Amino acid sequence: MDKDKTKGRIQFVFVLISIAFVTVLGAVLKLQLFPNPKTVELAKQYINIKDLPPKRGDILDRNGNPLAITVEYDRLSVDPGDIKDKEALIKILSKELNMSDKELRPKIFPDDPNKRYVKIKNILTRQESRRLKEIIKRPKDYGLIFEPVPKRSYPNKSLASHAIGFIDAAADGKNGVEGYYDEYIKTASSRIRYQKDNKGNPIYSASNPAFLSKGNDNVVYLTIDSDIQYQIERELKAAVEKWRAASGTVIVMDPYTGEIISLANYPDYDPNDLKESANFAMKNRAVTDIFEPGSTFKIVTAGIALKTKTTDLNEKFWDENGSFVVGGKKISEAKGHDYGWMNIEGIIAKSSNIGSAKLGLKIGYSKFITGIDEFGFGQKTGVDLPGEVSGLIQRKGGQVELSNMAFGQGISVTAMQMVRMYSIIANGGYDVTPHVVKKIVNKNGEEILAASKTNDSKGDSLIPEDIAHSLGDMLRSVVSEGTATGTDISGFDIGGKTGTAQKPVRGGYSKDKYVASFLGFFPVSKPKYSMLVLIDEPKGNYFAAVVAVPLFRDIANVLIQNSSVTPMASKDNKKEDPKKVELKAPIKATPEPLRKPVLSSDPSSVPNLTGLTLRDALKSISGKWDDIKVEGAGRVVRQVPSPGPRNEQDRIITIWLQ
Repeated sequence: MDKDKTKGRIQFVFVLISIAFVTVLGAVLKLQLFPNPKTVELAKQYINIKDLPPKRGDILDRNGNPLAITVEYDRLSVDPGDIKDKEALIKILSKELNMSDKELRPKIFPDDPNKRYVKIKNILTRQESRRLKEIIKRPKDYGLIFEPVPKRSYPNKSLASHAIGFIDAAADGKNGVEGYYDEYIKTASSRIRYQKDNKGNPIYSASNPAFLSKGNDNVVYLTIDSDIQYQIERELKAAVEKWRAASGTVIVMDPYTGEIISLANYPDYDPNDLKESANFAMKNRAVTDIFEPGSTFKIVTAGIALKTKTTDLNEKFWDENGSFVVGGKKISEAKGHDYGWMNIEGIIAKSSNIGSAKLGLKIGYSKFITGIDEFGFGQKTGVDLPGEVSGLIQRKGGQVELSNMAFGQGISVTAMQMVRMYSIIANGGYDVTPHVVKKIVNKNGEEILAASKTNDSKGDSLIPEDIAHSLGDMLRSVVSEGTATGTDISGFDIGGKTGTAQKPVRGGYSKDKYVASFLGFFPVSKPKYSMLVLIDEPKGNYFAAVVAVPLFRDIANVLIQNSSVTPMASKDNKKEDPKKVELKAPIKATPEPLRKPVLSSDPSSVPNLTGLTLRDALKSISGKWDDIKVEGAGRVVRQVPSPGPRNEQDRIITIWLQ
């Protein structure tokens, strides 16, 4: 009897449990398959999705000095429902963030009383963050929400801005290396889902660290030397301002590897402050703008003539008493010169328009176009920078068009194409690809992209080596005894060519707008640098010998003093020309011998940073600082606070480099 009662009770409990299970299961299935709209809306209030701000990898120069880095700042928001004293908070934020009562009041007293998240300021300076956290000991009482936000920073401001580029509001790379190598630098976009409590605050857990995202650990090393870049930008700016020009461009390249040591345009811009940057200043004119090269193109004509065996080094051409008519159009020499009989070296040394035109006519239209195609004109160079254009070539025409192209008119090129061409002559005649990225490494230091595997390898032979050397000798004669003697520096064999080109306008050529340029390389016997300098629309004087040559010489001085180039005997084996310019005094204000960093772990002292590179200076700074400000490039010449014991009020350290 008792056993039957016990068995009955067990069956009764089992039935109840089964009914409960079926009921719950049915409710779950109903919720999943036929959800109540009100229930779904209520659930949404406790689940949120947030985009993670992407973090970008660092960009360094060839020596490891930072050019673009990501710094984490705070974003300040409030939960109006948690603020215990709203008037007090308005006063604090107004004072510390320099925001008006009119700006803050609608945020602290929103129209929607249920609003639980209001953004106050997107980016706080480190000083603002520190001050608010010092003043408000319990941020929760004031509804304050500090969210870490990565911000791209360019510590050298406008330095190499056209090579580096910038990012937009979505942290996508634009222009320069930032844009071209965006996939290597930017973190993949991601989102997180996180729970909120009944007040709308995020619930943190070990498995869900909420707002923090993983950064990109790749590091991009450029071929740019920031010390040299800074000094070249200074020289270019001075030249553009002296001649009241529209703009200026300088490119310095290793002719053997294609590594771009410096790429400078002026005007320039600060990628930290794009609102203050004009669109014209942001253009990388080294690759985006085309111009007629003028006389700097005559060496190309000479190269095609020798390569096609149209002429040799001995054949002479008559200068027609300084005036030559082709197809009813007159070609004249500059300043009314009459050069008489000239061989090809004389044509280049004297920069003869008529001699170059005769070379072009003898080559013929078809062979000439084929020749400039082989040298890469009318095509992109392949430089790893966005926005490159191909230039313009008149592929069909008659004798007038051919003779004009032969001395640099009627053909449009880019600065990058021209410096590549002169590099081909300098390196013995083989193809070379300009590039600004040396390598990209991951967090383990492994190369995931190396220029040495793609760009630095020796290209196809475009000019026989003996012809390349002959062209180099011609460019040397331009500097030693031709139109650019002001370029020469005692003890260094510089070869190059001036170019003064009228700018084309509708219906012909401008009578008051010119492009003055100089292209060359040195030392001619074993070139280390090829270089272009270009001044667009100089005022007062427009001849390249006056405008561009001094700039080339000054930059050559910079390169000589910052590299292993050593003086040598003149390749000409001639008596030293008294007109040669002596090497200028060193530009760098670096103490000798250069100091090595002394690493200190004492946070109560300020280290002596004088003479250090930026990279070594940053390593030497110990302790917590609200901000480290950097001005200029090169090596440290001044710092505030001064070396010695650190005062409590010292929260920001500023260093000046030169």
